[in-house]
Amino acid sequence: MKWLADENIPGAAVAFLRRRGEDVMAIAEIAPGISDEEVLERARTDRRILLSFDRDHGELIFHHGIAPPPAVVYFRLSPAGPDAVEHILAGLIALGENALAGKFAVITADGMRQRVLPAAA
Repeated sequence: MKWLADENIPGAAVAFLRRRGEDVMAIAEIAPGISDEEVLERARTDRRILLSFDRDHGELIFHHGIAPPPAVVYFRLSPAGPDAVEHILAGLIALGENALAGKFAVITADGMRQRVLPAAA
């Protein structure tokens, strides 16, 4: 799968994905400080699944009509230790890309719920 780690995704999680052979780009490495809109644009144009702890992406997509990337995974965990994030990422990898495609997935301590993303205009 192709991932885009938002700036708030821990470096340990990015390293974990890379150790697993996943194709991951990290905003912290390639474009620190860009806006949420620019993060969404990069994920969309590069056809990457966005990983983030930032709830604003959902607001931008569902309420402001910003075109979505292929999928968004929003971690709504507090606090979220590296082990918990890595465990969740391993589970997402096992689920496969088709389970995430076209969805906004919200990860909580209780599990995952998904909402269908609006079609890109």
